[in-house]
Amino acid sequence: MLSLSSLPSSSYLTLHSHQNKLFFDPLISQRFDRRKINIENFRCYTIKCRLTKTKDSSSSSPNANTLTKEPHKYFDQVIITVRAGDGGHGAVLGVPSQSVAGSNLKGKQNKEKTRWKSSYKRDFDGTLILPAGGHGGDVVIYADEGKDTLLEFHRKSRYNAKRGGNVDAMGVLSSLLRDGLAAPTLRVPVPVGTVVKHKRGKLLADLAQPGEEVIVARGGQGGISLLEVPDHRRKRMMALTTNVMRDDSDKVLVLGQPGEEVSLELILRVVADVGLVGLPNAGKSTLLAAITHAKPDIADYPFTTLMPNLGRLDGDPTLGAERYSSEATLADLPGLIEGAHLGKGLGRNFLRHLRRTSLLVHVVDTAAENPVNDYRTVKEELRMYNPDYLERPYIVVLNKIDLPEARDRLPSLTEEIFRIGSDEVTYETEMSSEDAVQSLSSIEGAKEDIFSPGTSNKDKKDKEIEDYPRPLAVVGVSVLKGIRINEMLKEIRAALRKC
Repeated sequence: MLSLSSLPSSSYLTLHSHQNKLFFDPLISQRFDRRKINIENFRCYTIKCRLTKTKDSSSSSPNANTLTKEPHKYFDQVIITVRAGDGGHGAVLGVPSQSVAGSNLKGKQNKEKTRWKSSYKRDFDGTLILPAGGHGGDVVIYADEGKDTLLEFHRKSRYNAKRGGNVDAMGVLSSLLRDGLAAPTLRVPVPVGTVVKHKRGKLLADLAQPGEEVIVARGGQGGISLLEVPDHRRKRMMALTTNVMRDDSDKVLVLGQPGEEVSLELILRVVADVGLVGLPNAGKSTLLAAITHAKPDIADYPFTTLMPNLGRLDGDPTLGAERYSSEATLADLPGLIEGAHLGKGLGRNFLRHLRRTSLLVHVVDTAAENPVNDYRTVKEELRMYNPDYLERPYIVVLNKIDLPEARDRLPSLTEEIFRIGSDEVTYETEMSSEDAVQSLSSIEGAKEDIFSPGTSNKDKKDKEIEDYPRPLAVVGVSVLKGIRINEMLKEIRAALRKC
């Protein structure tokens, strides 16, 4: 037999063909005499071999430097691997001889013998209960309010639970034997709003509420213990327990079962009641800072917001004691540009965070060159990404009315924006839980579309912007100067009540 070590240490391999058979060059000298073989029957082939280096899977994951400089690219989606713990092993136990056990019995022999027999653990039907290996640890993913992003999973993408404990046996059945210790459950916290699913597979859970959890990998069962008894006592012991070893092949039952190992895809969707959308530098972050306690980055250049910012809107003070039930969460998303649904700018990475919102607030810069065209651009990008976004209730906030050029055209802008839309359509503000789960299970990739039952994707995208509902209100404000902020909050709260 030819071994690789016997081949020349060269990157060239020579093969010879004789009567439709191939031979390595070293074999010819061993099996044939070159002088007795007609050289015309041979054909020589030279194969050039080249070693290739396999691609390291870890190289595709971002390094710590990249995570620090560009966290917006990785904060809401990650693939991790989890492994549950293996089950603990059982033991092969021998049965103590009754003669040895009764050798020291004097006087009270029958009483001690009865106590020895009854000292073992027994089931309700009298059968022996033998110790078993401990259960392996499960892996549970749960929603934690203290977590905001999935960045930490890029630094550590593998999680292993502990294995179960083995049976602490000395080789002989005894009443002191105990089961192996069960391993603790490994609990992995994720931000609220995380969708957990198999890698390119089915949906496991949508952790939209704090404290919700899902078991993603189950630990292995512990191995059982077997009794090794002589042949003449086997029939009698099988009347007490079925865990009697018949031959060496039964020893496989002593081994604990391996735990499950799965690859999971975690997708974060911001949990918010209101989503702020608009072009870059429209004033979304300034609006969020003005009406909530959030502290987003604010600057005079576009794309200041690279990741969604959340803020808590206080309840309506006119409701009295019910004001706390009317609180809402606002999400400030990065600015959209034309072509965002195709991946331009940052929009496509964050449009899916509007999935959980029930109200949209379009922020328009009235000091821009063409505010109406900017408004149409944002609505068109939402329509091309997910037409359902345009069927949700929304209001339009015309920002920066403190500037002279914006103040003069505010009435005409308000009237023109009100004309964009139809009164004959109604908002789709409710979706059954069954439809929501069904739509979540069809997620593939970054672009995820949810459509209401009975309406196809093509039918919805064929509709024009004018075929969707009009805004509930159009309010002119100056967030920076604090002009008409209360009127805007009144309209937002009124729209939330309709949702």
